[in-house]
Amino acid sequence: FFSSRRRHTRYPLVTGVQTCALPISVKQLTDLPIRLSNWEAKAEAFAAFTIPNDNFYPPGSSLLLVPFLWSGPDYFLAIVFYFLSASALYFAICDYLIKSPKLKTIALLGLSLNPYLLWLVVTSQDTIFELFLLLSVCALFLRRNYWLGFFPLYMLCLTRPAYWTLFISIPLVILYLKKGVDQAKIRKWILVVPIVALIGTISLNSIAFGSTALAGESGVTAHFSHNKYYYLSMPKFDMDFFLSKGGNMDADKVISGSTKFTSVEDKELRAALISVIENPKSLLMNTVQKVDSYFFAVQKNPQLPGFYFLSEDQKSIVIQDERLTWSIILGNTLYFLYRILLLISVVVAITIYLTGLKRRLAPEYKNGFLLIAPYFLGVIPGVLFYTESRFKIVSELLLIPFVGLILNKYRESKVI
Repeated sequence: FFSSRRRHTRYPLVTGVQTCALPISVKQLTDLPIRLSNWEAKAEAFAAFTIPNDNFYPPGSSLLLVPFLWSGPDYFLAIVFYFLSASALYFAICDYLIKSPKLKTIALLGLSLNPYLLWLVVTSQDTIFELFLLLSVCALFLRRNYWLGFFPLYMLCLTRPAYWTLFISIPLVILYLKKGVDQAKIRKWILVVPIVALIGTISLNSIAFGSTALAGESGVTAHFSHNKYYYLSMPKFDMDFFLSKGGNMDADKVISGSTKFTSVEDKELRAALISVIENPKSLLMNTVQKVDSYFFAVQKNPQLPGFYFLSEDQKSIVIQDERLTWSIILGNTLYFLYRILLLISVVVAITIYLTGLKRRLAPEYKNGFLLIAPYFLGVIPGVLFYTESRFKIVSELLLIPFVGLILNKYRESKVI
């Protein structure tokens, strides 16, 4: 996978520079702390072969932090290691799919020129792990190592539960793409793997934590995403902070006196279900806003919204801190331009494929469409719960080599 004869010096050079320099540069520029220490207690529990105290956040990130517990307190070395690995995987994916030197160079720059992704790699508690795991999945699947690829995919689900949609759906995608690829020896019982993993995870959670939820945060997340005023917060405000003040997320207020969904034990989840039933107009507005935010809007980037919240009487929006700095404003502007170019490129690539390239695409390249599955399947949990830029930015990265693949094959087919 890493031994292409078409490789040139500038490709590994681009990868090496972004791997070494970018996280260090972001660390110097950001005004936010490194948050990997949030996983320290749970990682120490795993290292001691004991069960963590809770499953509010699933254990994927904690498991990946275990080898680096000696490097605290900020665990920046873990960020550098996983970013190095992710950069190498991204380089390998682009090198495997894209043969045009110019298109390959542009695709490689897609990682280093995404300011918000780099910001989150350093400051988010789980983006770096998501990046490493998702690129591992795609690299293995592209080489048709499907069975091995299921392991990082499962770890990815334990890092961000939204990827369970991908885990359950990916065998169907693989079986579809298998057509015409004789080398891929896949059995239909590959469909059983996600079901077994899902049932096993639910059973383990039930035994260890007394709950069948894939993550303890699911009830709170559902309550946030179906709050009556969710649509006011997105895409310009930090939804968590916007709704958390003034008792706007008080589940007891919602469920008090209600006879609906009394069998639901999680009061946050029950509050979300009651809100869905009692506020159909808000439900529609919330759904429209989620779809718009997922595909088009740029929000919470990089933490630009500052601190705004809905007042207790729900009649006004309070400005607590604008949090405007030039580094944040510049990062927001660059990412805005980045997303515009990416969206236009994706639309062009999909149009080319649907209108003329589909029949010309060689069978060995069909697996390239595995790159778009994480992004487009992500809209399902995005609508059921909620989405913002940091929850889709990694899967969005894989759209770049997909565009490069299509444009490369387009040129080779001499359609132009």
